[in-house]
Amino acid sequence: MASEAVDEARRATARIELVDYLPGGRTVYPVEIEGELVWLVLRSEMTEKLHREMNEYLGYITENRLWMQNWAEPQSKSRAQLRRVS
Repeated sequence: MASEAVDEARRATARIELVDYLPGGRTVYPVEIEGELVWLVLRSEMTEKLHREMNEYLGYITENRLWMQNWAEPQSKSRAQLRRVS
């Protein structure tokens, strides 16, 4: 049971957020925080329909464990890495 709780705490989430501005002329920028990957995308570069569909897809693949994130341990000096498992 304890390992299930740890595994659940490490479940990956990924999503897209639309923003009005990104520095340096970027159109997309990934932001990683523990257990979550958020893609910031310029609103002018993505339709609302695509935004919804991409978030549905990202939710599906993370909820069904088709894609996981292999986050480094807090005491580790290594960087978090993404790992595809399907």
